[in-house]
Amino acid sequence: MKYPHLFEPFQIGGIPLKNRLVMSPMTMNYATPEGFATEKLASYYMERAKGGVGLIIVEGTFFTPEGRGYKNQLGLASQEHSQRLKRLTDAVHALNNGVKIFIQIHHAGGRASSKVTGLQPVAPSALSAYPGAEVPRALTKEEIREIVEAHIRASVWAKEAGFDGVDVHCAHGYLVPSFFSPLTNQRTDEYGGDLSGRTRFLTEIVRGIKERLGPEFPLTVKISGDEFIEGGLGLEEMTQIAMRIQEAGIDGLMVSAGSVGAKKVGDLRQPHKILRTLPMMTEPGCLVPIATAIKKSLRIPVTTVGRINHPALAEQILSQGKADLVAMGRPLLADPSLPQKALEGKEELIRPCIACNEGCYKRIFEQRDIQCSVNPLLGHEGDLSFRPSLEAKKVFVIGAGPAGMEAAYRAWERGHHVSLIERSKDLGGQLNLAFLPPGRKEIGRFKDFLIQRLKETNVEVVTGKRSVTALIKKSQPDILILATGAEPRSLKIGGMETIHTATAWDVLSGKKRPKGTCLVLGAGLVGCETADYLSERGRRVILVEILPEIAAETDADTKAYFGMKFKQNNVRVYTGSELILIEGKTATVRQGREEIAVNVDVLIFAVGAKPDNRLQEELVSSGRSVVKVGDCLQPRNILESVREGFEAGNKID
Repeated sequence: MKYPHLFEPFQIGGIPLKNRLVMSPMTMNYATPEGFATEKLASYYMERAKGGVGLIIVEGTFFTPEGRGYKNQLGLASQEHSQRLKRLTDAVHALNNGVKIFIQIHHAGGRASSKVTGLQPVAPSALSAYPGAEVPRALTKEEIREIVEAHIRASVWAKEAGFDGVDVHCAHGYLVPSFFSPLTNQRTDEYGGDLSGRTRFLTEIVRGIKERLGPEFPLTVKISGDEFIEGGLGLEEMTQIAMRIQEAGIDGLMVSAGSVGAKKVGDLRQPHKILRTLPMMTEPGCLVPIATAIKKSLRIPVTTVGRINHPALAEQILSQGKADLVAMGRPLLADPSLPQKALEGKEELIRPCIACNEGCYKRIFEQRDIQCSVNPLLGHEGDLSFRPSLEAKKVFVIGAGPAGMEAAYRAWERGHHVSLIERSKDLGGQLNLAFLPPGRKEIGRFKDFLIQRLKETNVEVVTGKRSVTALIKKSQPDILILATGAEPRSLKIGGMETIHTATAWDVLSGKKRPKGTCLVLGAGLVGCETADYLSERGRRVILVEILPEIAAETDADTKAYFGMKFKQNNVRVYTGSELILIEGKTATVRQGREEIAVNVDVLIFAVGAKPDNRLQEELVSSGRSVVKVGDCLQPRNILESVREGFEAGNKID
């Protein structure tokens, strides 16, 4: 067996696990507005249960009205919630494949919002959880005891619902950890003061659950091993807290890191200390050392989590004794069959998580349901399950970017005869550029997966075909899917003929290698990536953006990353600005009413792309109908391109 430690049986709280891979809890927003489990949510979990993971921990689940953190968050606040969840646990247990299922109970505390709950948030003290958050109401001692009892009651309902255990969310600045920290707990009663007082709330919860449900029902806790904020709790104090709750009776500990707060600790050499959502710029396994350090002081099993994105990394962690269990979150959104593929030695067919945060973190912070950039089936496991086509058809897919490769694979999977035709010599489309900037290498893994997966099929792949009209006329395909991509846009700027110009695509591809001072016009994601790419290579960079912020279409952590990188590399950023004139090597930038003169050697356009519709016009004029997907429809991100490609291939009948 290639991964003997990963697929070794284990026990937690007396419950046998078939392997040491845990699915970490992730809020999905798939429940009803009342918090009831839906078919969509059940299908999502069933797919992961079938995929071979040892333990599923169902997402953070609210159990009191004011503790709800998300619009369509799963609930465990009543007997009815429990009864509906029992359908899920019954279905998972009926698989008889050894998978166990826990549920995490979660109170958002000061991170809750009255816009979601209709109630003022509550916390140990009337202190905002982070700058800009609502000021919560300080809990009375009576209310604290009521919430302790609510934790216990929710755990009872969890057991009645058929869960094999329960986990308490004590990380990332929610209610329980806000009692730990002197930044958010300034109480003077027995729930404040020294560490003993600040951990009383959790120890009462733990003891209450164990007393009510008995020693045979496993109870685990998730903590932040280091909050990574100035004045927050570090590894030493969190280790002491872990030892206290171990003595209170928990059966296992999951160690994450990070919290909400005013000022982060660290620099870009350790981006995981700053970027709490661990986007692709952070290193795989970056939080493992924290779990390893805490494990040294404990008797109970310790689970590590955080950017563990490949079974080989999980095996290494376990074989070196750095943790007892390994948890994966986003990688199991990307591919629920990751464990089974690893067990069968088919790692090259694991659909990789690229940690882009576009479909998951960004959407959940916007109070939307979770999607996945690389997995179009996420959230559609029930309604888009595989069904073969009734009639095999001849399908031509023109363009082998992510939309085209996804369309070709899905059409082949459903039984059609598929040809994938690409005008360049390489497959991948814009993915070939997207993985080149600093911190974006994960995108290359996805490109490699798409290509490798096609090799497992009999899809005819034709590259270097500049003209396809004659081929179409000869082969007479039944279906034409156009995924011909887009072309970079440029603008007419007065005087631009006096200096060198290029597009961001020219720069990233290596077609042009600008020297001297580079003015990058446009600070969307591509413009920021280009500025980062150039500044890392020692170029002086000026970045001009008409919008009031850079990287407007990305998640907050990606914005923060670019902001810090540009400060570090002395990139001059002008937002709310436009380039109005170039005279020789002097560019004039208008920012509000002010006009700023800057010296430049090269003007680089990163002002978006325009669909490549030349082939469509030719085909339509000849009377053929076509389906367009991806950038040739309009410029897309990876999530939109992959989903459109999948849907196009899936609809062919």
